[in-house]
Amino acid sequence: MASSKICKELPVYKYPEETRAELEWADLEALDISRLDQPGGKDVLATQVLNFINKNGFFYVTGHGLTEDQITRQYALAQAFFDLPLEEKTKYLANTEAGDFRGYKAKASGLNAGKDNDERYNIPKFTPEHERPHPRLILDHYEEIRDFSLHIHNKILLPLLRLFAYVLEIDEQYFVNRHRYEAEGLEYLRYMKYHPDPKDIWAIGHTDYNTLTFLFHQPVAGLQVQTKDGWKHVRSNPNSIIVNVADALEFLSGGYLKSTVHRVIRPPEDQAAKPRLSLIYFARPEAATKLEPVKSPLLGRLGLQKESESGLGSVTAEEWARARIAKDHRFRAGIVKTRETEIIAGIHQKYYD
Repeated sequence: MASSKICKELPVYKYPEETRAELEWADLEALDISRLDQPGGKDVLATQVLNFINKNGFFYVTGHGLTEDQITRQYALAQAFFDLPLEEKTKYLANTEAGDFRGYKAKASGLNAGKDNDERYNIPKFTPEHERPHPRLILDHYEEIRDFSLHIHNKILLPLLRLFAYVLEIDEQYFVNRHRYEAEGLEYLRYMKYHPDPKDIWAIGHTDYNTLTFLFHQPVAGLQVQTKDGWKHVRSNPNSIIVNVADALEFLSGGYLKSTVHRVIRPPEDQAAKPRLSLIYFARPEAATKLEPVKSPLLGRLGLQKESESGLGSVTAEEWARARIAKDHRFRAGIVKTRETEIIAGIHQKYYD
């Protein structure tokens, strides 16, 4: 499947200008994961995590080992993909009806045009399970995309999972052993493009269904996080990755690591006429992982130790993800008029304006 070389050079991607609008920004912590390799660094970061993670599941990661050139190369690929003719992109449609996000999702059109204003291309893990057709553009840069994805998994995701296990005072491999790259299960790199739209809310308030979501630097404002003081903008900083805790990690941590509600709104006026390109990596547990809470000495001392929610202990990460995706498809496709809140096994998902 893969090409061993780059067959066509890409235009250099330049970030859009920052907004000049005065926005109310969320105050987020930054974890410098390069300190994990330094004496005493793990304890410093663990203390930092303990001070914020059960209140706000959004934070920055620095010291992640990716260069600006590596990140902007992926943005250049994303831009080149979305510039392909629609008839070429739709050869690789994702089967979202079956809860499968691999491949392309077009911007809503026709009677469903108001449901969303984004298009996406999701590139899954580079394992035999996920061998599938890709456009020539992707195949020509296959190894480059693979190396980028593997760096996120091995050098960013796994160190964070070990740190969170250390904070919970459990085996540091507990979460790692449920996120083996070679095991069955889906992680994916997403190229995403929001098209300019006059409506105020581009993606309604929601949580993500996976483990951790990694959002790379993008100066076009619009991402907001729900705080105790209301909605706040999330500033995108060069050299930082925005990370948010998602449903699966909240379930596995007994609710201690919070899956935080976020949304995307129309950018400020000085950016509103421009497309909003995003580069995102979604990490998920292995397919067969049961979403039951870990037994943690920390949670026990705090009186927060949970038993499995009714029905949730029997649900796997794959079942939860596919159910969330399929319910979302039903709304976007116009099969149902309002979003369905019961996802699976009596577990509900909340949405916010």
